[in-house]
Amino acid sequence: MLSAQDPTYRGVKIPQEFWKIAAWTTTTEDSAVLHAAGFVLDQSPQLEDIDLDTVRTPALLDSTPPPLGPYRTYQVPIVDIIDLTGLNLTALSEADVYARAPTIREVTDRRQRWVELVDTAGIHL
Repeated sequence: MLSAQDPTYRGVKIPQEFWKIAAWTTTTEDSAVLHAAGFVLDQSPQLEDIDLDTVRTPALLDSTPPPLGPYRTYQVPIVDIIDLTGLNLTALSEADVYARAPTIREVTDRRQRWVELVDTAGIHL
């Protein structure tokens, strides 16, 4: 998800956040049922701690990428990804296994609906 606040490295903006959607089907009585789960990955805390200009020279000399840390990962309603990107992901949103939970739908502040994942046990499928 590109933002005006994204830092620039080697003339290219590095997104602070990006999204992923996992989609799969299950078969029930000879019909396929679509399921989906949305995720936002946030690397902004790691990018704030790195002076990309300082790491550029060693990275160029060593042909290595700059030292970026781990991402914060959130499971999010796919409708939030639609709102953030403007993409038409309606079919995936309707199959969202996370947004079906009544307590998730009741929360109106987008970020409060997001659940930070610290391990795979927190993923709602």
